[in-house]
Amino acid sequence: MEKELKRLKRRPFMFPLLLPIVVMAVVVAAGLWVWDMRATTVVVIVRHAEVDADGNADPNLSLLGRERAARLARMLSDVGVKEGTSVNRGVDAIYASELRRTQQTAAPLAESLSLPINVLAAAGWSELGDRLKSEQQGKVVLVVGHSNTVPTLVEALAAEKVTIGETEFDHLYVVFVPRLSRTRLLHLRF
Repeated sequence: MEKELKRLKRRPFMFPLLLPIVVMAVVVAAGLWVWDMRATTVVVIVRHAEVDADGNADPNLSLLGRERAARLARMLSDVGVKEGTSVNRGVDAIYASELRRTQQTAAPLAESLSLPINVLAAAGWSELGDRLKSEQQGKVVLVVGHSNTVPTLVEALAAEKVTIGETEFDHLYVVFVPRLSRTRLLHLRF
């Protein structure tokens, strides 16, 4: 009995040593989670609104298209902004193609937020996903494209295939691109 007692006295009690290690691991995990959430890039991707069918190669938005652009501006102008709190995560940047209809779709939001529209040539769409991840990290970005460029960008950012019909103008894709965890895609209609 005395031998067992001596053996137990020599064996260190692990709980006081283990508790600080577990607490430190939880604190580090929580810190990484907060850091990852603050660094999440949110990309809102839409196709341009409805256009006039006048045969023009670069048509203007129709009345219905202008109404849809105004609705988009109302939806996104208050994103993340909460009165009386520290949350102030609204749209930080706007990208559109060089065609008039995409810029006119983005214009109401750009005007309400006093943001410039970053005009992107057709050749620049292939690397836009990588560009957004590096230049707009941790920000909220609106991208207005076309029925052929929107699916390409969604696939580049979220690795998911989507399709948009020629007469569909109401798709809205929200891609969450965090630093550490996996990318998520939210598909809405507006």
